[in-house]
Amino acid sequence: MRLNTLHLTKYGMFTDRDLYFGEKKDREPDFHIVYGLNEAGKSTALAAWNDFLFGITRGSPYGFLHSKAMEVGAKLDHGVNTVEFKRIRRMSHSLLSQQGEVIDEAILREMLGGFSRNDYELLFSFNEETLEKGGNEILESKGELGRMLFSASTA
Repeated sequence: MRLNTLHLTKYGMFTDRDLYFGEKKDREPDFHIVYGLNEAGKSTALAAWNDFLFGITRGSPYGFLHSKAMEVGAKLDHGVNTVEFKRIRRMSHSLLSQQGEVIDEAILREMLGGFSRNDYELLFSFNEETLEKGGNEILESKGELGRMLFSASTA
């Protein structure tokens, strides 16, 4: 699965904003780093992506502007297909087509390879906090750095 566009429709401080990651080009690297000034919305965008994938949590700190009307969407490549879904803040049936029809969560779970939210965030959602925590854990390893790096690479 590849993210082409993240639609921050009603999420955090954003209203009707899109983050466009471009189209995949054959035989070229496809890796993106999001950077910017403090308070620009990088962490909010990361939280929106995770909430799109796994559901907007009931006590989300990003509902301060849109409250119950929170919505985030994404345009995704999956194999040769391109799909576009949106997620609203709802306890169930929150994954929708662009036309508002309920989409089976199993479709997105299959695209994620069965990763849980916790596993996905641990493996793919790096931010300042998680990088600092990981660095501190390495520093506190007390000479066990080699073993720790080996175990991390085999996990």
